[in-house]
Amino acid sequence: MNSLITSGILKTLYALSSGLAVVCLFVMGCAREQIKTAPEQMVPQYVPRELPAEEIPRYSVYTIFPAVHLRTGPDVTSRVVTQLRHNETLGVFGEKAEWLYVKTRVGTAGYVRKDMVSDLVIKVHKQERRLYLSKQGQTIKTYRIALSAENPLRDKVQRGDYGTPEGRYYICQMNGNPAQLKYGPRSLLISYPSSDDARRGFKEGLIDYATYREIILAIKDGRTPNQKTPLGGQIRIHGCGGKYDWTKGCIALEDHDIIEIYDTVSTGVRVEIYKSAAQDKELNTPTFLSAKVLEGAQQQFFRGKLYAYQEEGKSLGDYSSRITQNHADLELLNAIARHANIDLEALIQEDAMRYPGRYAACGAGEAQRPALNFCQVKTWFYYHSQVLSSILGMQFITYLKPGDFIIMNASGSSEAQGEVLGIIDAATERNGFPKIITIWQKPGLVVANPQKPPGILYCFRLTHPFEYQ
Repeated sequence: MNSLITSGILKTLYALSSGLAVVCLFVMGCAREQIKTAPEQMVPQYVPRELPAEEIPRYSVYTIFPAVHLRTGPDVTSRVVTQLRHNETLGVFGEKAEWLYVKTRVGTAGYVRKDMVSDLVIKVHKQERRLYLSKQGQTIKTYRIALSAENPLRDKVQRGDYGTPEGRYYICQMNGNPAQLKYGPRSLLISYPSSDDARRGFKEGLIDYATYREIILAIKDGRTPNQKTPLGGQIRIHGCGGKYDWTKGCIALEDHDIIEIYDTVSTGVRVEIYKSAAQDKELNTPTFLSAKVLEGAQQQFFRGKLYAYQEEGKSLGDYSSRITQNHADLELLNAIARHANIDLEALIQEDAMRYPGRYAACGAGEAQRPALNFCQVKTWFYYHSQVLSSILGMQFITYLKPGDFIIMNASGSSEAQGEVLGIIDAATERNGFPKIITIWQKPGLVVANPQKPPGILYCFRLTHPFEYQ
């Protein structure tokens, strides 16, 4: 059987009699190879294990304040494990009195006060003209809404376009006595422009860097972002009628409906706006981002972006003379992320802007705006993805799925930061375990020592697309 393959070979040998697993990983670089398999040879199917029940949360909540304390115990005297960022998603695994036992995406566990988080979400489907109020992931009430009369399905881009923004926001102001003729008896201002909106506006020249930075920091602190920029503002959920489209981009309901919603929610409550129910379903598919990442990686591979040429049983290492111009680097990672609609370089710069201490060891500060480096990439993944190695210990290897990112060190190396970055492929080796697409390797590193296979240090899995806005 002939096949075009990607880079590495994951070999796992299970000692079934003792219940122990011995894992060996061979990294050969991004590659093309022709391997002949005897017709009678059966290739086993690699089937990753699902997360164990104890690692699946009962439901999710999110923080409604910035710098929320995660503590070791259910009381204010317990040690603070970490500070949670505003609008951070948490999995709930238990509760005790006025406290919830939660875990972050990275797997850090602790207790958080119930009044610091919320399980309420306002969800909008523009095409269907529906607003849903949900609790713990279950819809508890549905409302008819009205949108812009000019172009109700337009995503908001700038002031005066009458568009209704799409993405994840939060309620930043509540007005119980707005201008009656304009907003009805109640009004909820949402946090448009978001970081994603500001990033786009800066790239397109609608706002300058100072304004972009101001919006990013306002979102970090859960404040109202600047409402008087060329991006527009004053996007509200309000009353005055939801039977026909008439607004300038706001979301309107009947007066009795907005009063009911107003009495149920609070500032900080999450608002998610989708173009349609179909888009909602697509973006909330658990494997959506992983599939996009893998698709992007495979496209880059077949465009000839290779690292090393692998022949059966060996790897020609660092740069073969025939493919000197084709090497794996962090620009390849950027291209793959962009395919998943993730502006990784900008997201890392924004994270460093909000939390400079995280990136202190990674080189120049915000003012220098350095080129992407591996230390920054690893740091960003650690704070913004599901980290299986932290959640499951060494057992995380058996839960790898296509589209997961893994960091490895080279043969016999003790480098704790990692020297190779790869993506788990859907294709399998002849032993039935997944291939690995190598997308970055430490400059000057020559891999492929069959006697000292590289080891996996970390596994990162992207979560919901809105988490990366």
